[in-house]
Amino acid sequence: MNEETWQGNLAVTPFPQLLFRIWEKRDSGHLSIQAEGIERSICFVKGDPALVEGYFSSELFLKRLLSAQALTALQAEDCASYARENKISYPRSLIEREIVSSSRVWGALAEFWMEELCAVFDWPRADLTFHIGATVQESQVYAIFPAPTVILRGIRRMKNHSLIEASLPAETESLQLLSPAHADHLHLAPQEKHVLGILRQSPRLGDLYALSQTGNRETQKTVFAFLTLGLAGISPVAGVAKAPPELSSAGLEKIWNGFNDKCSYIHKYISKEIGPVGLSVLEKALEEVRARLAPPFRGLELRADGRVEFSPFPLMSLTLFTEETRKNFIRLLNEVLVAEVLAVKKALGNVHEAAVVRNLEKIGESS
Repeated sequence: MNEETWQGNLAVTPFPQLLFRIWEKRDSGHLSIQAEGIERSICFVKGDPALVEGYFSSELFLKRLLSAQALTALQAEDCASYARENKISYPRSLIEREIVSSSRVWGALAEFWMEELCAVFDWPRADLTFHIGATVQESQVYAIFPAPTVILRGIRRMKNHSLIEASLPAETESLQLLSPAHADHLHLAPQEKHVLGILRQSPRLGDLYALSQTGNRETQKTVFAFLTLGLAGISPVAGVAKAPPELSSAGLEKIWNGFNDKCSYIHKYISKEIGPVGLSVLEKALEEVRARLAPPFRGLELRADGRVEFSPFPLMSLTLFTEETRKNFIRLLNEVLVAEVLAVKKALGNVHEAAVVRNLEKIGESS
């Protein structure tokens, strides 16, 4: 398999967002993270982080078991000696020497590895090197963890609140709830479901913070998790958000044209700021949305003017679908616009994002 190396820094892309991007692309490879003399190495298998032999400190793992009184110092030394003599891993040595049961070794190792990984969520900056395509042997893999679950767990444990605040939209912004396929596999905590319920009724962030019973910091942490995992996005549209009970061909075409007017405006705005590369930024945003969709909604293509084409069948054939399909289509338009606005934010910053949102609302009023 051919390898490709990508480099970056957590100061540009926070760690939970980086994990989500790797998962969306279903990349396999090896990520190295270095900050102030500390290094973490993480393997990915089709986008999911994997617990792999050689990618954690065996010595620290033994110390963790010692501190938990799962083994004695004499047993730890016996384990290390046996592992060196037989050229095997420390976990295998613990099991073969019958010092600790295999189930306890596996559970303790997973928890130790997860804690090491979750610590990186609080790092404000660190150098990254991702070797895309790098592989490991199946025999080295202890376990593979679904990335969205790992991201949610890591954000829950975050203590660097300034990092969370820096990644959130302004309190004047409103959010819209999204329904990606992976949402069904996430187990939200009661307090997270509480925030979710308020968002359905009061999407404006300032109102949400005032109403939430979990407190401002915990609510912001939950919102950060929702945005990172694609469970919510900034709501840039006022005129497209609801599908009419009956959608005629003329009505569908009007909505589609209004949607494309907004897409064209976003393209013009970002291209004015960063030139032709703006189209590539928007194409990447559209690709990320497309990857979450089920047929027949994957046939979206970005034109050179920023407008979106629908293929391989004509847009008007959607009038033959069910009411639920039409609602899903309207939701799709919103997801595309949300993704493009977030792309503007990542490329240009919060000020430009706010300007785009304001002007999109005006386009909605005039359409």
